[in-house]
Amino acid sequence: MVVLALVQATLAGNFLGGQYDALMLHALGARAITITSAVQVVILAWVWRVGGPPGALVGAVVQTLLLVAEFAAGELRLAALHIPLGVLLVVGIVQLATMIWRTPLPDRYTVESEAGP
Repeated sequence: MVVLALVQATLAGNFLGGQYDALMLHALGARAITITSAVQVVILAWVWRVGGPPGALVGAVVQTLLLVAEFAAGELRLAALHIPLGVLLVVGIVQLATMIWRTPLPDRYTVESEAGP
C-alpha cells in the first residue's frame, strides 16, 4: 500500500508538472490501490477474528472508504478536494502500515497448547 501511495503521488506530480501521459497511469494506480485496500480489509478482518487488534481493521475500513471518495473526486475533476485528500491518504496509509507492522500477531492455536502437560 505504501509503495502504491508513493507511486500515485509521483504520478500526480508528473501530471501537474506537464507530463499529461501520467494521468492514465494515475487512474490505473487509483484502481489498484483501491482494490488492494479492499483486500487489506478482508485480511485484517481475518486477523481480528483470530485475536488481532480491532484498530487496524477500523483504520483499513476508513482508509478504503476515503480511497473510494478520492477516486470519485479525481474522476469528477474536483482538484480542490482530490489533492488535499490524496496528501492525507498518503500520511494515513503510512501510519496504518506502521501500526500493522508493529503489532504482534496473536499466538498460533495448536492442539498441543490445549492438551496441557
